[in-house]
Amino acid sequence: VLALAGSAQWAAAADLGGAPYRRPQEEVYSPARPFSWTGFYVGANVGYGGTTSDWGFDGSSLSHTGGGGLLGAQIGYNIQAGRAVFGIEGDLTSSWIDGTSACPNASFSCDHSINWMGSLRGRLGLTINDNRTLLYGTGGIAWADTTWTTTNALSGATFGTYSATQQGWVAGAGIEHMLTQNLSAKVEYLYYNFDTATAPAGTLDGGATKLDLSSQVVRFGLNLKF
Repeated sequence: VLALAGSAQWAAAADLGGAPYRRPQEEVYSPARPFSWTGFYVGANVGYGGTTSDWGFDGSSLSHTGGGGLLGAQIGYNIQAGRAVFGIEGDLTSSWIDGTSACPNASFSCDHSINWMGSLRGRLGLTINDNRTLLYGTGGIAWADTTWTTTNALSGATFGTYSATQQGWVAGAGIEHMLTQNLSAKVEYLYYNFDTATAPAGTLDGGATKLDLSSQVVRFGLNLKF
C-alpha cells in the first residue's frame, strides 16, 4: 500500500513538473546552389597593348613598336554542357596605343596610333575548381581604327596623315573565375593581326605607303551574369 501511495505521489509530482520531453528537431540541410556559366553577361575591361608597325615605302621599309593603355566593355552569352562552356563575345575598347620612330628619310618621323579596337569572338572553355573557374581559348574577327602620320623631324610640322579602319583576326586565351553566382573576374591575352592598308601616293610619302599592324594585349575584366 505504501509503495502504491509513493508511486501515486511521484506521478503527481511529475505531472506538476516542467513540459514533457520533446525530441529535438534535426536541422534541414540546404545545399548551396551550383555555379553555372550559362547566361548573358556584360562587363568592363582595362589593360595594356603593344604594337608592331611595318611601313613599306617605294624602295625602303621601316618597322617600329608602340604601346599604351586600353579601356573597354564587353557583352556575351555562354552555354555550359557538363564541364564544357561555349560562348560568343563582342567588345569595344578605347585605345591610347601609339608609337614613333625616324622614317627611312631621317628628316621625318613616322608615327602610328590606335584610337579604338573591337572584336567579335567565339569562346570555348573547360571548367575546373568545382565549376567556379573557366579556362578558355578565343578567336574571331577584329577591327582597329588607326592613324598614320609623317612629321618633319626639325619643325614638327605634319607632312601627311592617313586614317583607316583596318580589319583582321584575333586569337587568345584566358582564365575567368566566379567571385559570386553572378560576378566573375578574368585575365586574358589577345593577339591581333590586321590586313594591310595602303596610303595613296602623296599622303604619307611621295609614293604609296603600305601599312601593316599587329598588336598584343593583356587585359583584366569583370563580368556581371544575368
